[in-house]
Amino acid sequence: MIWNPLPAVIAALSYLSYGGWQSLSPQASANGDRWNCRPFLPNLFVETPPSPGLPVIRGATKALNDYFTSKFAQGGIDSLSAAVVTSNTVLYEKNFGVLRANETNSPPTTSHASYRIASISKLFTVLEGFILEQRGIISWDDPVDKYLEDFRYRLDGLDPHGPQPTPEEAPITLLQLATHMSGLGRDWPPGSAANWPYEVSGGGPPPDNGRPFPTYEALFDDLPKHHLVSYPWTYPSYSNTGVGILGLALAAASSAADGNYSRISHADLLQRDIFGPLGLNGSHFLATDQNKDSIVISSVMPEVVDDDFLNPMNPSGGQFSSLSDFIMLAQTLLNPRHPKSPLTQYSLNRWFKPVHAFEEDDWTEMGFLWEVIKARDSSGRLRRIYWKLGNLPGFNTVIAVHPGSSYSVIVLMAGSYPDAAELAYDAFEIMQPGIDRALSDLVKELYSGQWVVVQPGQNTTEGSSATITVHKGTLYIDEFILLGVDALEKMDAKGRVALRPTRRDEFRLDIGLPLYNGKRHTACFPYWVGQDSWGLRDNAPINAIYFTSSGEGRRLHIPSLSMVMERMR
Repeated sequence: MIWNPLPAVIAALSYLSYGGWQSLSPQASANGDRWNCRPFLPNLFVETPPSPGLPVIRGATKALNDYFTSKFAQGGIDSLSAAVVTSNTVLYEKNFGVLRANETNSPPTTSHASYRIASISKLFTVLEGFILEQRGIISWDDPVDKYLEDFRYRLDGLDPHGPQPTPEEAPITLLQLATHMSGLGRDWPPGSAANWPYEVSGGGPPPDNGRPFPTYEALFDDLPKHHLVSYPWTYPSYSNTGVGILGLALAAASSAADGNYSRISHADLLQRDIFGPLGLNGSHFLATDQNKDSIVISSVMPEVVDDDFLNPMNPSGGQFSSLSDFIMLAQTLLNPRHPKSPLTQYSLNRWFKPVHAFEEDDWTEMGFLWEVIKARDSSGRLRRIYWKLGNLPGFNTVIAVHPGSSYSVIVLMAGSYPDAAELAYDAFEIMQPGIDRALSDLVKELYSGQWVVVQPGQNTTEGSSATITVHKGTLYIDEFILLGVDALEKMDAKGRVALRPTRRDEFRLDIGLPLYNGKRHTACFPYWVGQDSWGLRDNAPINAIYFTSSGEGRRLHIPSLSMVMERMR
């Protein structure tokens, strides 16, 4: 069998065939938007996601169902489970095909069917790390040998006379393992390419390279024999080995904190902290007599479901999971206030950040384990999608999160069709216009219109007012009159000014730095630097506003002047 979890670079290359690359060419991006900094609309869907019944959402999910139905009809897919999920709602959920392709009259696939998810196992391993960090058991900056005394590695390069730092100068940390920045090779123990250059053999992961899945002893005996791909923190190098070691280190750290001298297994650790608390009943690591009737079996190498990746490699690729379980996981990742969410807002904010941007292109980045790609929204602006891909013979899976729009796409697939990533990317293209339209409508409902100060007992709008609009995915303040003064003109703004969300219902006028020598630069850098540089009055920034209440009682506050406005009806 071939165990082949797809790294982000392989996924990126696959998009040459369906448009993702061409749309992001230098020619396409060399336009005025490069020199502007237009904030996205506030992400209100974290707490108030769109209803599946909204006409724009119904239209999008109907188009999505037509798309998946067509893909399934083309053949090559034995089982397909797909969903589009918000923080508390399932916008789309559908299962196609049969549970066991190697049987006649197999029962149909359901949302509780368990698929081999290959490298998506890594997502659960890193989630466990964040849980342990929140409990104070680990720090991501801890060196690996703090928890695994057997961990040894070599820092010399292939040139025996080249420079060689010491482990103290180049420590490998838990964070590096979780971001593929450790320099460790992809699959150790590696196979032997003894017949090169006469034939290519011995490459790939165990057991395809002729080596079995490693035991703990075999893995740590082998580590010091091989050169790192590069020094730690130099450049991403996809490493199943590294994430396997991360899982072992987390188990060792948890056992030590519990005073348990016999280390908990990775499977039991995840059952304790993730599967059990989140109610993930279709997630496990072995096919057994108790769960075999719910496991998806592919027509391609059906024996893959019986593989035991062993404790060292379970963290990297040994897990099963179901669409139902992924729906729950996605909802907790989209909203830390979800009743079952194991992570705080702080942890999620850390997790959904790029770690490494590939300078060679403007489309792919590495995240905190995530493979990060970009897709355009309805206004033509690039937005990040954080996904994790999984690939084994007969299984191709992906969970993808769009944090900026607060929804997730999940595709679990068995059969010979090789590219769940294509299906997920296309699903975002189908769904995004409807999501954008629903968000724009909600933003207009909450913030747009003409706002005025109404004096008690009078019907006057003189002196102070604000006009707020939505245009091409950005919220603007077109007019801002305070005590008879044109506040935008006073801040040297030429025309309307974007409103940048800083918290729910709170915004800053996104003017950037005050004029310097009569000039104001464009692009995002000066806006970021100058966002809070306009001074305070009554301990509030003069470029800040916020909103309270709802419906007809909705209010716009200018805290620097203790001023409250209401919307004209």
